[in-house]
Amino acid sequence: MSTHSEPLRRLALDRLIKDAGGTALPDDASDEPHFAELLDECAALIDEITFTKKNDGHVAQATMGAHPLVTYDPAYSSGEATTDDVPFRTASILHEIMHVSVDKLYDKPTDPSEKIYWQSVNFHYATTAGSSFAEQSQTVTENLQKVMARATADSKVDTTLRSHIERRYIYGCAGPHVHYDTVLLDLLVYLRLKGHSRKNVLFAYLTKLSQEARNRRMDSKGGPVPPASAT
Repeated sequence: MSTHSEPLRRLALDRLIKDAGGTALPDDASDEPHFAELLDECAALIDEITFTKKNDGHVAQATMGAHPLVTYDPAYSSGEATTDDVPFRTASILHEIMHVSVDKLYDKPTDPSEKIYWQSVNFHYATTAGSSFAEQSQTVTENLQKVMARATADSKVDTTLRSHIERRYIYGCAGPHVHYDTVLLDLLVYLRLKGHSRKNVLFAYLTKLSQEARNRRMDSKGGPVPPASAT
C-alpha cells in the first residue's frame, strides 16, 4: 500500500477553471497558507453563483445581486504580447468570484437607495466616518503604487511580466473602491501560475497586502484600509 496521500483538490473550482480555458491551479503548498485560504474562500462560493459560458470577448464578468452571475469566455485573448492568456483566464475568473465574496462580506449601508452604490466595494461602510470613501480610495491607489515599486525591485519580474503587472495596476487604480482585494488576488494567482512564491519579493509583498485585506473583510469592524509599508 502506498504511503503517499493524494493532494486535496477543490474539484468544483478545478472544473470551472478548466471550462473557462484557464491554467489548472497548483496543489496547495504548506508554505503558502494564505494562497490556500484565498482559494478556499472562492471555492466556498461556487454553489452560490451561476456561471455561464459566453463567446463575448470578455475574459470574465460578475453581476451582483441576490443570485450572483459570473460569465466567462474560454476563447478570450487579451491581444497583449506580454499577457499569457491561459493563466490570465484563471486569475480573472477568481477575480470575479472575489467580487462576490467582497460584496457579501464588507459592511454596507442599510438604506436600499444608498446600498446599491456599495456593490462590491472593498471598504466597510461603517469605517467611512473615520476614514472617508475618498481617503480609502486614495490609500488603495497608493498601496498599488507600492506594488509597482516592488515589481521593479524584484529581479524575478522580467520586462514582460512587469508590463502585465502595470496593466493590472492601471486597472486597479481606475476603480480603487472595487478593485483592491480582487486585483491583489488576480496578481497572486497569475504570479503563482508563473512559478512565483513567497521566496520572491513581489509575491511576498502581495501576500502581505492580501492577508491584511482578507482579515479586514472577514471582520465587520475591520477598520479602514491601512497604508501599506514600503517593503
